[in-house]
Amino acid sequence: MSAPAFPPALTGRGRDATVIRLAHLLLTRLALVVAGGLTSVIVARALGPGDRGAYWVIVTVAATATAVGNLSVEKSQTTLWAEEGNRPAITANALWLGLVVGAVAAAAAFVAVPLPGAGAVPVAGRSTLVWGLAAAPVLTAIVYVNNVHVLHARTGVVNRASLAGAALQCSALVTLGFFGRLTVTWVVIVWTVSAAANLVLLLPSLPVRRPRDRRLVRRALSCGLRYHPGSVCHFLLLRLDVLILNALATPAAVGIYSVAVTPAELLRAMTDAVVQITLPRQMETSRETAAVYTARTIRITVVLAALSIALLCLAGPFLVIAAVGPAFAGCVAPMLALAPGVAATAAARPAAAYLLRLNRPLPTSLMYGAALLLNLAANVLLIPRMGVTGCALASTAAYTALAAIQVGWFTRSAGVPLRSLRPGAAEVREIAGRLRALARAG
Repeated sequence: MSAPAFPPALTGRGRDATVIRLAHLLLTRLALVVAGGLTSVIVARALGPGDRGAYWVIVTVAATATAVGNLSVEKSQTTLWAEEGNRPAITANALWLGLVVGAVAAAAAFVAVPLPGAGAVPVAGRSTLVWGLAAAPVLTAIVYVNNVHVLHARTGVVNRASLAGAALQCSALVTLGFFGRLTVTWVVIVWTVSAAANLVLLLPSLPVRRPRDRRLVRRALSCGLRYHPGSVCHFLLLRLDVLILNALATPAAVGIYSVAVTPAELLRAMTDAVVQITLPRQMETSRETAAVYTARTIRITVVLAALSIALLCLAGPFLVIAAVGPAFAGCVAPMLALAPGVAATAAARPAAAYLLRLNRPLPTSLMYGAALLLNLAANVLLIPRMGVTGCALASTAAYTALAAIQVGWFTRSAGVPLRSLRPGAAEVREIAGRLRALARAG
């Protein structure tokens, strides 16, 4: 099974429009990488490893509350989008449903977090935790509304809002640092306020605001709940290692690990740009066309992931230490240990998106649950022996196993031979051609 360099729908003006959209999205991702890196440097230098770790744990708690409490409605949005009549109501429900669901999640997290003991969450005070959890309704609404914009192929709206939020966060941190006011609490406040600014800028461009369809809300929640165990396992796979490391080591170790994770996650965001562009075609075309399109996209993301991780391994350690200082020198080994797993998950993202078409929530949950169990077992085994590097190796093992399962499931369900996912000179030439086209479009 093979695909042309561009599918039939991407010729002429359609092809030009896609190139321009991809140019804007890649430039946005690059700007977000720079802004995220600058934010990480400011926070690391101002707080040091211990307080940086405390901040990172609070952010992880808030993000976990969002992921566990959002009920995977964004997945049900994508699944129900195939029925064209659902689209206006899906769009109209996104904002208010996200705020309500997120508020319930934040309240539940506030009650649950102190239960393991006073030292479970290293906060400067209860108010810091409240500010962190205040982001949960905002983040949940952003997830729902962003997904609607992407399904409408309105990635420009998402780009502008994300850039504005990142710019606000960076400028506020620089200002607070200039006046010597950067503390864990203020960094958390800035993070929450910048997320709120992101959401506000998404709202004027919502394509449809009415009708609000409560019947479809019930259907979306029901469909999302079927996927939710897998979504929770997937999120915990990406974030639970922070809490395990905090329990088995120290906040300073968490601070070092957070610096090691940041460059890899920022570079992975570049492959996410391709996934966002291709998602509508994966969902709206026939299954056969979507399979061909997904295979072609995987070949491209493999090349992009390999280039990104090679860049990270070659330049990352020197740049990171120069930026954050020698106090974080211990981040180099875990950064390199994470690289293979991050590359694997980035390359397999198109396959994971295609699997949503199959509407198989139970196998999906089992897939993510198995990867999470592997991560938990490896973390408990390796952290006491190898510290932060052991945590990174555990994550890489779980990420790679998950990517292998996703790709294997895709090839079997789509009837695509595994060899068709191997990139070659054609993909390299196409990426080079796209880069030239992006330069002209820019």
